[in-house]
Amino acid sequence: MSLARDFVITIGDALRLSSDLMRYKMAAQTQVIKRGLGRVAMCFVACMASLVLAAVGFGFILYGAFVLIAKAIRSAGAAGLIIGLVVLLIAVIVAVAGRSLITRP
Repeated sequence: MSLARDFVITIGDALRLSSDLMRYKMAAQTQVIKRGLGRVAMCFVACMASLVLAAVGFGFILYGAFVLIAKAIRSAGAAGLIIGLVVLLIAVIVAVAGRSLITRP
């Protein structure tokens, strides 16, 4: 009887240790995932901030080009059309290049 009791106690201890080990592994994996998501979130925020700054910079460049073209041809309307068409052309080129990158096998 004592041997059977010791065997049951040993099995119970092994199951408890296995459960504790599994909990520890899950906690460690949870921490790794949280750290990874934190890094991804920080990278996303930094990328969005740089995108906003790049857009503002591009806007100032466009405004400067508009002012120069408007002074050169003495027509603000025509200068706006020229700048708009150039930006539209660049947007189409980027869209076509992006599409070809997506459909590439």
